[in-house]
Order: sequence, then structure tokens, then C-alpha cells
Amino acid sequence: MKKIVVMSDSHGYHQMIDRVKELEPDGDFYIHCGDSEAETYMMQDWLCVKGNNDWYSDFPNQIKFKVEDLNFLVAHGHRFGYMDRETSMIYTLQEANCDVLLSGHTHVPMYKEVDGYTLINPGSTTLPRGGSNRSYCVIYVEGKDLKVEFKNLDDF
Repeated sequence: MKKIVVMSDSHGYHQMIDRVKELEPDGDFYIHCGDSEAETYMMQDWLCVKGNNDWYSDFPNQIKFKVEDLNFLVAHGHRFGYMDRETSMIYTLQEANCDVLLSGHTHVPMYKEVDGYTLINPGSTTLPRGGSNRSYCVIYVEGKDLKVEFKNLDDF
């Protein structure tokens, strides 16, 4: 079983990046879904994509990686729009030949399965929206099975 630690939208609060890693020291993968507002060298231990506020980094717009039997795609989410957002997300997964999308941007946690695809947003570690708490998530993968746990940073 592999453990993936996912965060997003820390918006310059760099201590949150370190805090999440301290809380989850045994992760196999550390993913930041964009808007870290960190410089590239600060995210060396993370797979990190560029968000709409990442002006000082050269992170890629998307990252693909495989864990066990699942193909993951990471993208910030600002390119999915707001009208028919899920359809755009599924189309992007299909184009990339991936099973799971990890994205941020909305600052609202989400875990949804649609037509055999999985959409996950860890929420925001610093600026939550939609009545959510400051959060990140942990994904456990075994084969094609995954389990998602959202972690409330307001508890720490």
C-alpha cells in the first residue's frame, strides 16, 4: 500500500508546507496542487504544479504519475472553468489516459467518483472556502483501490 499526501492553495504560507510534511512523515508521495506561491527550490520534496498565482516558479501545468495500478494527473484546476467543471475534468483525465485527478483552485475539499474516474481536491491549507476547514488529504492506494482521508488543520 502506498500513501500519497496532497495539499493545495497554501498561498505563500510556506510554513504549512513544512507542517503537512511533519504531520505525515511517512508519505510515499507529496503532491502540491498549485498556488503554493513558493519558488521552485522550496518544493524539492514535492511534485508540484503551477497554479494561477504561482508567478515565481517554473512548475509544470500538469504532472502524470502512476501509483500501484492507478494513473494520476495533477493540475491546479483554474483551467476547468466553473460551468460544467466536472465534464471538463473528466475530459482532461480521458485525454491524459489517467484514472484520478488531483486538483485545487476552488479551496473546497472534494472526493467524487464519476463514470469510473476519481476527482479529488484537498481543499486549502490556509484560505478555505464554502464553509470548509483548512485541510489537506491523504490517499492510500492498493492496486486499483484507494481510500481518501481529509485532514482538518484546524485540529492541530
